[in-house]
Amino acid sequence: MKYIKSFVLLGVMALFAACSSDDASYNSNDAVTLGFSNTEMVRKENTGYFNVPITIEGLRNGDVSLDIEVIPDATNPAKEDVNYLITTKHLQLLGDTAKVGTLNVQIKAVDDSDINENRKFTLKITNVQGAKLTNSEVAITLRDNDAAFFEKFFGKWTFSAIDSKGNSLERTITISGPSDEDDPEYDNVLTVSGLGFLNVGVALDFQWHFHYDFDTATKKGTLGFVMNEIVSTYSTAYQWIWLTDDGSNYITDDLTTDWELGDGDSFPTEIMWKQTFADDGPSLWFYQPGAGSWNRFSSIKITKQ
Repeated sequence: MKYIKSFVLLGVMALFAACSSDDASYNSNDAVTLGFSNTEMVRKENTGYFNVPITIEGLRNGDVSLDIEVIPDATNPAKEDVNYLITTKHLQLLGDTAKVGTLNVQIKAVDDSDINENRKFTLKITNVQGAKLTNSEVAITLRDNDAAFFEKFFGKWTFSAIDSKGNSLERTITISGPSDEDDPEYDNVLTVSGLGFLNVGVALDFQWHFHYDFDTATKKGTLGFVMNEIVSTYSTAYQWIWLTDDGSNYITDDLTTDWELGDGDSFPTEIMWKQTFADDGPSLWFYQPGAGSWNRFSSIKITKQ
């Protein structure tokens, strides 16, 4: 707990520095405003230190100060001094003529090894002196990195399958995705790339997508081939898409399989799509629009390298 002790000491020092100016002359310009720069922020629990900015606008003829109040989330609260620490809750900006200034609430997220729902809390600005308050609150989410299995899929895997002639296919693929949690595809869509994945007289590079899902309560998820999208091209004559077949008709639903954590919440190193040609369920077709299917795959498996 040494880091907590040092952080508390830092907070005491910062608090002393912020409050030591008892002779403050506060701004009297009514046009000066302050408020949080954002209404929402998301940070991973292993982020460490991060700043929550407060923007001050207007020509100041004196100091500006404020206090910070913490409001725990009603559903899944982040606990102060347990899940996060705040350096100081009193902030002061000395008077000058700058039109825009910034104060930062410094927070340290505390990492743990537990799989849990994202924890939340709200910061509220109170006791403002020398400015008018605009955006008074910011909602902060500490995302659980221990359940961020989306990013654990990133890297090289081995793709293997059996084609309709009984031949084995084995290729190296690379799985990637956005790391920016504000990206709408984060925790939702994975990108798969395979160099020279299939040969139709020329070796075709492939790129397709997996729909990703994981439930922290059950510790189970799904991974599905996204259908009816172009995955490779050769000149202008060949456009390739993944399709499935229900035995008589093409369908474009995801070809999905289940996956789950292992003992001790370990991440799986192997994920299988269990369909075989003898099954009534869908299998994976390699298809050229306007020309029909070239091949069909079953017993699909990806293995982490």
